Amino acid sequence: MINLNESRYNQQFTFHHSKIAQLHYTPGIWVNGKYYWLQNSMEKVMYEEGITFSVRQEQIHSNIRLNHIHVTNHTNRTKQVKILSMHHHSQISQEHFTFVSPKDQIIFHLANKEVFLVNGQFNGRGLHEYTIQPYWNVFTDKIWDCQKKGNLKYQPMAKGPAASITSLRAEMEPHQTIKLNTWIIKGNSKRDVSKFDQALLKNTLAFPFEK
Repeated sequence: MINLNESRYNQQFTFHHSKIAQLHYTPGIWVNGKYYWLQNSMEKVMYEEGITFSVRQEQIHSNIRLNHIHVTNHTNRTKQVKILSMHHHSQISQEHFTFVSPKDQIIFHLANKEVFLVNGQFNGRGLHEYTIQPYWNVFTDKIWDCQKKGNLKYQPMAKGPAASITSLRAEMEPHQTIKLNTWIIKGNSKRDVSKFDQALLKNTLAFPFEK
């Protein structure tokens, strides 16, 4: 039986040094035709857009890491935004394989006989778009099919050094704060991580900030 409450066991557990940290996470945001990555940071103020963006990470299980994302619109105008999540392995290898599962609408990273699942949701809706890009493309405009509209360039898989990029779409009313979640699950097989993913989605306590 999958016990998601195992997490709360380890308040002293430092997930930055756990095996799940092998899959590096970089948050980002697209707004008004521009995009911003939060490299080496979990908080950003976009003065020109009137938006603040922050991420709090939580390891709720030895194999599950949650990213709680808060975005605030400080302006008097409605904003259309897309929350971006980039994942890549900290150790680059030609043997790594990353792919999108269209049926499940989630992403899998395979490396060193381990499987990492990437997923997310906002107000009960899953990932809006996803792409797998060669690592040398990820911090360039080559990730976009149309940057002006915020449409990612679809590529379903890649072998070797690559990163997955996903987006969650949201509309923000003036002075509204929205709360989203993304997560990484590590296991020994696609079946294992998929079971954890389904258990997480059914656990109403997993996303307390959406209530």
